[in-house]
Amino acid sequence: MKRNFKSVNNCCIAISMLTLVIGMKAHAETKASTTASGEAVKALATKVEKSLRLIKGGTFEMGDWGNEDGVPYDFEKDSRPLHKVTLDTFLMAAYKVSYEDFDIFTDATGNERVDMEEFVMRYRAPKRPAGVNWYGAKNYCQWLAKITKLPFDLPTEAQWEYAARSGGKRTLFATDNGQMELGRNHPPEWKYGQPKPSLPDVGSYPSNPAGLYGMSELTGEWVNDWYDENYYQLSPKKNPQGPKTGTKKVLRGSVGGNPLIAAMVFMRGSLGEPRTMKKQFTGDPHDDIPYPGYSSTPGHNFRCVVNAKYLIHIN
Repeated sequence: MKRNFKSVNNCCIAISMLTLVIGMKAHAETKASTTASGEAVKALATKVEKSLRLIKGGTFEMGDWGNEDGVPYDFEKDSRPLHKVTLDTFLMAAYKVSYEDFDIFTDATGNERVDMEEFVMRYRAPKRPAGVNWYGAKNYCQWLAKITKLPFDLPTEAQWEYAARSGGKRTLFATDNGQMELGRNHPPEWKYGQPKPSLPDVGSYPSNPAGLYGMSELTGEWVNDWYDENYYQLSPKKNPQGPKTGTKKVLRGSVGGNPLIAAMVFMRGSLGEPRTMKKQFTGDPHDDIPYPGYSSTPGHNFRCVVNAKYLIHIN
């Protein structure tokens, strides 16, 4: 039940409302003062194209294959049954999209920059992975398609797993050696009760053998698919696209909890699109304020793919 604001000290309300006005003014100034130059857009397009890694198509068994005794690794059933999938060749960006890259997109398209609120600004830095909602991720990839004339899009769930497994190999983690070595090929362990560290810059740790960075690092990555816990039982064998409709989108990568479990390459997460965040501007912790623009929590990141079957010259 919400508190009765009549019982709140008028001075506190005035201060809170002044903070809200200042925050809104800062948002407006940020949006009004940022425009991406043609040179910045061109440089981003070149940068992204250079980061693409060729993932040659093939057939693999998607999902949790279990240990040598046949016991599943995943406690949840949505990563099973193991099923064969055949994918066409595609190209995938080596890195998660960073704030500096996403800012060029929002500036160029006249949208509000993400994660500019005080609540999350401490997580924001140019080369850290951008925390965006699914619509921001989707629109960014589609915008790349327009400016590069290449068929960019979010990866499908099958493409993501196949790439994380460096072509469908049975490796538990998308690291350089398939193992999780905290502090060497993955951020150091963080213990509850300690100050939570910010996410590392993209590319801070070694890539997997396919040349892709950070696919098992701390956060979930948006993919194109709607989520259905039973989809693996119905999935087509050739280039599965996920269910036609749904209420949640799939997240892959490190989907929450201990990374020694949550970051296994077949783990699946899902999320309905959050539209609001709890703020303290009004003095009421129950108040929900809309996320600015395409913002989401810092742990919802993404990368794009190019579906290479539409390209002519792939060596």
